[in-house]
Amino acid sequence: MSLPEPLRQAAAAFDSLPGVGPRAALRYAYWLVNQPKNVVDQFSRALTQLAERMHLCDTCGMWSESSPCTICSDSRRNQEILCVIATSPDIRVIEDAGIFKGRYLVLGGTIDPIEGRTPETLNIAKLINRLSHPDSPIKEVILALDANIPGDVTAMYLKKHLGKMNVRVTRLARGLPTGAALEYADAHTLNDAFQHRSES
Repeated sequence: MSLPEPLRQAAAAFDSLPGVGPRAALRYAYWLVNQPKNVVDQFSRALTQLAERMHLCDTCGMWSESSPCTICSDSRRNQEILCVIATSPDIRVIEDAGIFKGRYLVLGGTIDPIEGRTPETLNIAKLINRLSHPDSPIKEVILALDANIPGDVTAMYLKKHLGKMNVRVTRLARGLPTGAALEYADAHTLNDAFQHRSES
């Protein structure tokens, strides 16, 4: 059956979202068309504001309403520690945990040539320039990257290039999560747990 053009376009827009298939996209479109006009207008305004008001912070690369963002402009944060993360949502996870009070730099992803992400497409040059600046106060760079192959490749690449600089380079510890049962751990997690064991 041929769909009305507005419904088809809405479904196509939803279908372009990650993790949303054609059936779910059509279901979302039908849900919207069944809502009162004010609900659809509010949804539309939210998307418009997202496009018009969100910008990348010139300093760290995080999505923000201002540049510099609230984190980069906060003088109370520790300027000597820089946490390098892959994407903006990673910052929110760390901030919500309340465990880090330094500064950030968003790479814009991790190295994955199959997906078209090479060192040149990421903010690695920005990171190196930031560390190379004569007035840089940064003494430690924490690589807070995913514990997977692209994350590991990116960490190795950064360690190689940052090793020439007068800065300490660390990576988040990996292993068994708190509350996890040993019998359910996979081989990779167990290997990390053994490799990164500490004094009890």
